[in-house]
Amino acid sequence: MSHPVHPVIAIDGTAASGKSTFSRRLSQKLGYAYVNTGAMYRGVTWYLQQRNVPLGEPEAVTRGLAGATLETRLENGELAFRISGVDPLPHVREGKVNDEVSLVARVAAVRKLLVAEQQRLAQLAPLVMEGRDIGTVVFPQTPYKFFLDADAVVRAQRRQNQGETDAILQRDVLDQQRENSPLTCASDALRLDSSLSTVDELIALALRHLASLGLKSQSHFS
Repeated sequence: MSHPVHPVIAIDGTAASGKSTFSRRLSQKLGYAYVNTGAMYRGVTWYLQQRNVPLGEPEAVTRGLAGATLETRLENGELAFRISGVDPLPHVREGKVNDEVSLVARVAAVRKLLVAEQQRLAQLAPLVMEGRDIGTVVFPQTPYKFFLDADAVVRAQRRQNQGETDAILQRDVLDQQRENSPLTCASDALRLDSSLSTVDELIALALRHLASLGLKSQSHFS
């Protein structure tokens, strides 16, 4: 793994902990590109669903993705992602995708492929990258790491408000116990609890933490 050319802020955390809102806001504050790696796994899930691949079978998932071509880049400071010429991102919040993304995310071949794409993006621009293994697997060498969590009841209510129905505690177990890149908090990550704090409060904490690590000036993607 090559060292990233640009600084990377790694943001991991549990489902519905507020990672996306926090990450997008932080990227705007810093002038960094924003990358939601969960959208990549959801995009792959949707792509395989369109081809009727049985997602409960890791070997079938691996075969289903073997012939696909991935195009990953940044457009206007955000992720652009195509699979075999098709943009899956408009579909990543569909209910069936939400229900089955954990099945795809556990497959080693999928993670290997997408991690390589994620690491390549850091050669293009400074990044705020969110996911579940960014600080532990994708960019373990970055000093800028956060881990977001919130009470399970709060997270379940957020999912309901979003019109989604995934079982939060079950999703936690799947993410934390999967064999490949399980969800864990990096030892050097700053933990943030979004149960009661506002996004603005969390951003203020994050900016102070980044400044203490020497990241004081704004950078801008090209």
